[in-house]
Amino acid sequence: MQNIGNQLLRVVFFVFLTGLFVAMPSEAMHLLNANAGPYGMKLDKPVTVAVIPLEYRGDRRWARVDVGDQVSALITNRLVEMGGNIRVVEREHLRSVLAEQDLVGRVDPSHAAEIGRLLGAQILVFGTVTRFELSSTGGVRVRGIGVGGTRGRVDLTGRIVDSSSGVILGSIEGSGSATGASVEVRDLQGLSFDASEFMESAIGRATDGAINELTGDLKVLIEEKADQITVLELPPALSGKIVALIDGGVVIDIGEEDGVRRDDIFEVFRLQYVEGLAEPVRIPAGEIRIVSIERSAAVGMFERGGSDVDVGDVVSN
Repeated sequence: MQNIGNQLLRVVFFVFLTGLFVAMPSEAMHLLNANAGPYGMKLDKPVTVAVIPLEYRGDRRWARVDVGDQVSALITNRLVEMGGNIRVVEREHLRSVLAEQDLVGRVDPSHAAEIGRLLGAQILVFGTVTRFELSSTGGVRVRGIGVGGTRGRVDLTGRIVDSSSGVILGSIEGSGSATGASVEVRDLQGLSFDASEFMESAIGRATDGAINELTGDLKVLIEEKADQITVLELPPALSGKIVALIDGGVVIDIGEEDGVRRDDIFEVFRLQYVEGLAEPVRIPAGEIRIVSIERSAAVGMFERGGSDVDVGDVVSN
């Protein structure tokens, strides 16, 4: 009798749970699903990511093609395509900052805080191309192009680093393999990896597969570590005045000691007093990019506008 009673209790409990989930509002079920795993997590605030040019350790025959830089460009493009709350530092700005700091080709996590501050990036992605190779599997060649007898293999590894703390938040990997048309090293010199000639080859398709896997893991890892990422403290806004006009640009009265950096963008405003208002109105007059910095002054060249700019106008970022 006791066994029958226990079985009856289990049946009643099961029926109760079944009814509870059936009656549960869809919003509650959605919350359960949203917390079921990393793919359901979302970033509450935008995270800015900078992809440092990858180190290359693959087949030495391809070293002259600058594989690491080319692959990092594809990774950057793929992250931009993902959109959402992951923002990506523009590659030309990254190159400019690395060149100015004399860090081209030798950036590592020890520079994370410095580079992160200059780029305005919370996350830095360091990586390595560990395999980038073509091997023959037989087949024929038509006019110098291998058909059906070439296999491309690409392996990538990476680490994501919190730029504020220098802490490595995790590792990511990507691998790709594909068969098809082959390419020679000489064919890739001067050719961008996002060109169709590369992407349609065996090594191009393998690269694409490895990047898809790597960036997918990167997105998941950033979402998983969202609560550990240091909130980026933006520098205070800078403001100064135009003290001289030059051909195509201006000289402003703030410089390195004020926090101005090369490639900073400043808006230019003309102050106009309007009757009845205590403070002047700022009329947009153009935009400058800083190209040269002194201790207490800087030179900016116009990116747009500038025809109505005069000495005494205000600049701010």
